[in-house]
Amino acid sequence: MGPIAVRTGDFRLAYRVLAELKRRGVRCIQLLPSDPLPPGVSAWLAAPAEVVMSNDAAGIPATIDTFHLAVERAVLRMTHQGPIRSLMFGIDPGPRPGVAWVGDGIFLGKKQFEEVDGVVDRVIDIAETIDYENLVIRVGNGSKTIANRIINTCMARSLNVERVDETRTSVGVPRHAHSSAALRIAHLPGNAVKEKQRVRPTNGEIRDIQRRSRKVSGGRATIPSELARAVAMGRLTIHDAIRDHIGDGSTSSPFFVER
Repeated sequence: MGPIAVRTGDFRLAYRVLAELKRRGVRCIQLLPSDPLPPGVSAWLAAPAEVVMSNDAAGIPATIDTFHLAVERAVLRMTHQGPIRSLMFGIDPGPRPGVAWVGDGIFLGKKQFEEVDGVVDRVIDIAETIDYENLVIRVGNGSKTIANRIINTCMARSLNVERVDETRTSVGVPRHAHSSAALRIAHLPGNAVKEKQRVRPTNGEIRDIQRRSRKVSGGRATIPSELARAVAMGRLTIHDAIRDHIGDGSTSSPFFVER
């Protein structure tokens, strides 16, 4: 397949799109809006107005806020022709969930997110860039409380969701390689979930959140168990819980970024 072209007069957008394509090892070229497309170009990206004015079906609109999704569409067009019959997302649950997606058995992409909240919405965003017939989201069971929260969110969005035995995904995967574990989850058939799951944090999960609170706050605070339970259930973020515990009401506390 030919390269992907970045063909826009918005140089800030061009810089970000080219950097993302190069990071992923995708062949790419940069063109001015007035330049003709070379033969064999798989797709080209530009600002939405530039794509509309071109009246070219190969153009993919991108903005500073959506260029990651535009790149997903371009890479998919480069590697997979026609609609995908079966699109599978695997999610490795945890405080920093890993996500991977596979179309008709072909690897399409993977990513690690920094927060649990919003991960299902990001999956939906990615899926909307892909022409598919059937979508299934497979969630590992390694962190039961977080897995149940993700499953319940999927069900609230009317998505087909399966629970996968995650013990079969860990062999040969580094401890923190969540997106690689997610890829194995995406390939494994699971059990369809039809009922809302009960979210009940374990004592071990609560202690782990308390440990993380010390790390996130730079050693300033260890949140009490009731706040840790609220974090585990998704009622508070860990940063909000730390602020509630410290009681200074400040939104600019110098918390460390969690690694």
